[in-house]
Amino acid sequence: MTLKEIAQRANVSVSTVSRVLNGTAKISQPVKTKILAIARETGYLDKIQQAGGLNQSAFSGKQILLVTPRDAVLNQSGSIISYTLVESLKSLCDEQNIQLVSFLTQNDQSSVQKLEQALTQQTFDGIIVVWADESDLLEKISQFQIPTVLINGEDRSMNVDSVGFSNRYGAMMAVDYLLNKGHQQIGLLSYKGRQTIYLRESGYRDGLYNAGQLLNPDFHIQCDNYSDLAAEQAVENWLNTHKTLPVTALFCVTDGLALGAISALQKHGINVPQDISVIGMDGIFSLDLIEPKLTTVKLPFDALPSEALRILEVQRTQSKTRSYHLHVELSCELLERDSVNNIE
Repeated sequence: MTLKEIAQRANVSVSTVSRVLNGTAKISQPVKTKILAIARETGYLDKIQQAGGLNQSAFSGKQILLVTPRDAVLNQSGSIISYTLVESLKSLCDEQNIQLVSFLTQNDQSSVQKLEQALTQQTFDGIIVVWADESDLLEKISQFQIPTVLINGEDRSMNVDSVGFSNRYGAMMAVDYLLNKGHQQIGLLSYKGRQTIYLRESGYRDGLYNAGQLLNPDFHIQCDNYSDLAAEQAVENWLNTHKTLPVTALFCVTDGLALGAISALQKHGINVPQDISVIGMDGIFSLDLIEPKLTTVKLPFDALPSEALRILEVQRTQSKTRSYHLHVELSCELLERDSVNNIE
């Protein structure tokens, strides 16, 4: 089989076939699917893959189920990170001719039942779970023995492979940075939620412990949820109970919470970083237009989709099933801007 013969069968030009196989130009999804199906059926795809002449995923032409929480995607105040992550994943899959089928979960048992029904009625070549790290949901997925990877979540039962960030060490990095700037009274702004947030809280505590600092419950501000408005309200309530600031710095477990905190502080006439320093964690927002520019721990969100696909491909191509699961953590980077003051 030659390129010309594939082009004739697909009723396209030879150059179109070449661009699809090499991924050098955007071609409509139906055309890509048709060309790759012919190339795979005739053995041409396997031939050039073995020769190292094709940069295509092992899931090219396949169907992957994308499982995401409904609230994370549709809730306006919390959707920026999840939307950006999902869009990056969709873009990568489109480039690799991978079809994504979306399944939105809710935090109840019905989601597990509906997902089981979907996996029973339809065949999927892989599953990518974004944020939905409920143990019962992941356990149900693992029972189907389909290549699966969890993105930006924590599988406490260790039923599936996962890729995320060094949340604990990233938080420790933020605390160490504040300590090195001379801060001894460091507050925590957080919310009750996902396991990844708990790990950031643990990193905060570990950072203080390593420095010989005692935890002060009065330094911990708890938000109702992950929105900037909830953070603004929580910090405002906290400020109303204190005549003077009990901390010189505030570690916020997300950038969104940090923005809400800064807003509340400014409303009370408290200047950042002159009166109090603020540091966030995520680094996904473009914050250069916000004053002061937020110092934060940047997480490599753009690397997650490719790492997730790489893990799926390893599962798909390995000769036998592993007796263990992988948990991959990507390193973080401190972005030093203008919201932290040196008090030494």
